[in-house]
Order: sequence, then structure tokens, then C-alpha cells
Amino acid sequence: MKKQVLGLAMVMVASASVAAPVMAADDAMEKVTQGALLPTRVGGVVAGTVLGTPVAVVRESYKSYIDLTSKGAESIKGKECGPACLLVSVFTLPAGLVVGGVKGTYYGIKNGFMKGFETPFHPESFSLGELEGK
Repeated sequence: MKKQVLGLAMVMVASASVAAPVMAADDAMEKVTQGALLPTRVGGVVAGTVLGTPVAVVRESYKSYIDLTSKGAESIKGKECGPACLLVSVFTLPAGLVVGGVKGTYYGIKNGFMKGFETPFHPESFSLGELEGK
């Protein structure tokens, strides 16, 4: 009997905790405000995605090229050695463009959608802030 009462109490607490956010979000003014912000948020998502993706592609391509060149030169003679960096950069330039293009497209679209909806037209929605969430 004691287990049944305890189980029933746990079920009631769990069901009340599920319904609590619904009861708290029943403010009519909040719904109107969120509805009025929808066109602005959609505009922020579109602008953040269209303008932020090329920015993220350029930033990630540059970062990938520098990272790959320094890692490749380290394995040959050291990143301070000019000829080693020159030799490695012949191969890392195309690789950096491909890797940076893929990563930049991902981060540009992600920032455009996520940050463009949360904070429309914020510089981070245009991929001008941190690209990787750390």
C-alpha cells in the first residue's frame, strides 16, 4: 500500500511539473509580443544566412589554410622555415579552401538560423563573432 501511495504521489508531481510551463506561459501579452516579432525574426534569419554564410566561408577557409600549413610545415622542418612553409602551402591551399568552405557553410547557416532567430540582426547572426561554440 505504501509503495502505491508513493508511486501515485510521484506521478502527480511529474504531471504537475509537465503542466507548470504551460500555465506559466499563458500570458496573452507575451503571445502577442512573440507573434509581432515573427516577421523581424524571419528577416533576421534570412539576412543572417544570406550575408553570414560567405563571411563564415572566408573566415574558416583562412583559418583552415593557416592551421593546415603550420601542421604540415611542423612535420617537415618547422613552421619557422620559409621553404618548408612554401612547399606545404602548395598542397594546403586547395585543402584549406575545401575544408574551410564546408565548415564555413555549416557555421554560416547555423549562425544565421539559430542566432538570427534569437537575436535578429545581431553581428553574431552574420558570423562576425565566434564561429565555434566553446
